[in-house]
Amino acid sequence: MIIIVVMGLIKVDVINTNALSPLGNTNENYKIVSEEFGEDFSNFIKDNSFLKIYKEDGDDILIRLGNSDFRITNQSNFLKKIQGVFNNISHGINGAKETIDKIL
Repeated sequence: MIIIVVMGLIKVDVINTNALSPLGNTNENYKIVSEEFGEDFSNFIKDNSFLKIYKEDGDDILIRLGNSDFRITNQSNFLKKIQGVFNNISHGINGAKETIDKIL
């Protein structure tokens, strides 16, 4: 259950990061949007989060912690192991669904 909650939080962070602070010069983007929408929305559109997760082309992941950037490529052993765990969980859930369908 904890893994599912953490995955959900990560997914929400990825969506928020893409919407509020896309890759590139985020400070310049913030100034442009602030000028367009006015002062009323300036605090709403600013992304002050310490952790930002970007999903890039080719399923690479960029993690930005403060001013430090960490890149996880799709060739990473860490990422392959996590994908294996998620595949096992997915197969387990599908097996449970099939068992429940047979019982019903």
